[in-house]
Amino acid sequence: MHLSKVEIFGFKSFANKTVVDFTRGITGIVGPNGCGKTNIVDAIRWSLGEQKSSTLRSDKMENVIFNGTRTKKPMGMAEVSLTIVNDRGILPTDFSEVTITRRIFRSGESEYLLNKNICRLKDITNLFMDTGMGTNAYSVIELKMIETILSNKAEERRRMFEEAAGVNKYKLRRRLSLNKLDEIKKDLTRVNDIVSEVDKNVKSLERQAKKADRYNQLQTELRDLELGLAEREFYLFSSQLANFEIESSSLSEQKENIDTDRREIEKKLIELRQDITSIEAKYREKSSAISKLTEKIFDLNKNISVSQERSKSLSTNIDRFKSNIEEYTFDKEDLEQNIIDYKVKLEQLNNNLHEKENDVEKSKSQLEQKRNTLAENREIYKAKNDSFNASQKEISAIENRLFNSKNAVLQFNQAVDKLNNNIQLITSTIAKSVGYLEDLENEKNQAQTKLEESEKKYSTNLELKEKLEKEIADLRVKELEEKNNINNIKDKIEFFQTLINNLEGVSQGSKSLIESDGWTNNPKNLLADVGSP
Repeated sequence: MHLSKVEIFGFKSFANKTVVDFTRGITGIVGPNGCGKTNIVDAIRWSLGEQKSSTLRSDKMENVIFNGTRTKKPMGMAEVSLTIVNDRGILPTDFSEVTITRRIFRSGESEYLLNKNICRLKDITNLFMDTGMGTNAYSVIELKMIETILSNKAEERRRMFEEAAGVNKYKLRRRLSLNKLDEIKKDLTRVNDIVSEVDKNVKSLERQAKKADRYNQLQTELRDLELGLAEREFYLFSSQLANFEIESSSLSEQKENIDTDRREIEKKLIELRQDITSIEAKYREKSSAISKLTEKIFDLNKNISVSQERSKSLSTNIDRFKSNIEEYTFDKEDLEQNIIDYKVKLEQLNNNLHEKENDVEKSKSQLEQKRNTLAENREIYKAKNDSFNASQKEISAIENRLFNSKNAVLQFNQAVDKLNNNIQLITSTIAKSVGYLEDLENEKNQAQTKLEESEKKYSTNLELKEKLEKEIADLRVKELEEKNNINNIKDKIEFFQTLINNLEGVSQGSKSLIESDGWTNNPKNLLADVGSP
């Protein structure tokens, strides 16, 4: 085994790549002072793993990199490679030629390569151990080392002889083994401490495990009870919801019936208005007939006045014809009798006139009563219509409350599902770690709080149900009242229709005059026409 080649690049004064070949035998390097002879030796020591910058005659390791000159720039890296021929197998490797490379950068980073493969400093140290080529070996002998060999100090001579005898490898192994034994003793001490601590923790964990088992058992019972309660309440709410839906459908049917009755009432009111319009038309016709009768009565009075004038004229004629009484005795008696008859007729006509006037006043009062009754019926219809609208609003409010009850049931089901999810989460958390007992207890309290809130919601829904049932009962009572009012209105309408058809309350003479207008077409005789041909 011998050093065959040294390649230097960027190390100290070697700015350019320099290759120094070493043949077998002795190779001498000569030159003036400062030409770099010692730098070659430093490069060999540095590539073998030297870590002391003072040994390399430098303040710090980065200073071994070429710092530059006036003509050349500083280098950023230094690299030295040693090529060693391992023909006798002294180095513990299968290669016949070994190349060791070391690089350093100005950042302080270093690299070691063995046959161009990155390796550790330890690998290179182990490779050259007991071969005399280590960092502290005798392969590179300085003046200081000669003084060490010739020194009286046995310790320094022993180190040199142990390196030559190959004992350092075993001493290193012994030192490493002792260090490992010390570390193992420390680890054993730590293990014993950990075991004692674990024993304490095991007892505590056993107690906690028992508590956890008890908690799991209680939690399971609580979950079963909560699930049973939730299931019971679910069925209860489902039945209540079904009842609400049935009541809602019943209310809807009642609403439809009320709407139907309302439409019938409106239809009958329309008919009643038409009848009232017809009655008013007949009233106008009868009023016109009464006006005509009044005019005829006025004509009769006028005729009576004319007859009275005629009577006066006849009296004058009687006085005038007294001289002829004897001649006209028979005519006189006839005339007197005619006068008496005319007076009787006049009295009868006056009586008939008073009766007609009384009948007209009665007809007017009855017509006014009918108008007042019609106005009252209109007010009653308006009040009933307002009451019906209020009932509609109450039904809508009940439907909204029923919808809110359904939403409350859905929210309660969601709360039950959320409670089940929380229970599963609590169970899995207990299975993972016993140390979460306090958190689980908090979760349990939260679940209990939610259960209490659900119970409050349940009681609230029960109160709402009772309130809805009461409101439904009140609506049914109002519905009966509305039906009674509708029946009363129907009876009144039939009563008024009967009055209108039969003209009840009107005298027979007025009724005859109203029903028949033919009497006005009969010819009328004037008193002046009596005795005329």
